[in-house]
Amino acid sequence: VKQNEDFQYNVALVGASTLKGKEVKSLLAERGFPVGRLALLDTEDVRGQLTEFDEEPAVLQPVTKDSFENMAFAIFASSPSFTEQHWQMAEESGCEVIDLSYFLETNPRARLRAPLVEGLWEEGGGPIESHLAVSAHPAAMAIAGILGMLSRRFSVERAVITVFEPVSERGKAGLEELHRQTANLFVFQEIPKDTFDSQVAFNLLSSYGENSRPTLREVQERIGNHVRGLLRRRAVQPALRLLQAPIFFGHAFCCFLELADPVPPEEVEEVLNQKPFRVSRDRDDQPNVVGVAGSNEIELGAVERDAACEAGYWVWGAMDNVRLAALNAVEIAEERVFAAAGRSEPRP
Repeated sequence: VKQNEDFQYNVALVGASTLKGKEVKSLLAERGFPVGRLALLDTEDVRGQLTEFDEEPAVLQPVTKDSFENMAFAIFASSPSFTEQHWQMAEESGCEVIDLSYFLETNPRARLRAPLVEGLWEEGGGPIESHLAVSAHPAAMAIAGILGMLSRRFSVERAVITVFEPVSERGKAGLEELHRQTANLFVFQEIPKDTFDSQVAFNLLSSYGENSRPTLREVQERIGNHVRGLLRRRAVQPALRLLQAPIFFGHAFCCFLELADPVPPEEVEEVLNQKPFRVSRDRDDQPNVVGVAGSNEIELGAVERDAACEAGYWVWGAMDNVRLAALNAVEIAEERVFAAAGRSEPRP
């Protein structure tokens, strides 16, 4: 990893004005990442916009052929199409590329990464050979974490999981469309459908309109593939369904887990109550997407035994999707920094 004389690392943040980009920028400052210079890069239409980093003014700049020179990391929080245009330029400049857009997920040289949860089911790891990292989908990290932890203690026979998708997974366009749909419905005006090609407001969808991309099925397949890639046959592959919910931020998910033998729900809770997961045993204070906003934790509710299956358990959870995605990307960079310094301990 390229570093300057003061052991600081220059970082190019591509898509700095996106929801994920803003969160990455905040986390780099909050966690004291050793940033030498931060280049905030984005599309031409936001050139010159003023923002800040670590309480200092900063300006958004377009990507040029020199944008990645002397950069240690290039974090792509941009759209897949924008990543497609510029990632090779970053790699050719010698950057460690961290992809939050998922464009590189099918690249055979890219490695799917989730340091936020990987340590829950595997001890340490081998040397990090690839300089292309794809940050795993936040829902996949939660699912893999739950199954990985439980499979180290119990034999998990079956897992069925429903994930509720927030509109913020479509970035600012998703947020704006849900807001406008909600406002227009109250005054009986036509609702915009440019992003989802369907009514999302006051609704629950199993599919979008035919003109919306990516489809819910495509995102569902991505989550399933990421779970499979992270666990690598260490646990059962879950049956998975993704639904679009009329919420702005935060993934919620409901898991049915069947073990080979029944155990007290408290034992399941004990296994799951490990960072970044937190189990709330107070049945009057269960997780919800509003309550997890801005949190670095994946919050789980009290584990409930299924009434018809003695070895079946229900687990409810919620997490800030944008925050967790950005945090995972920053931890990928931190891991490389620690490796370069001969250290292995995670950040607090």
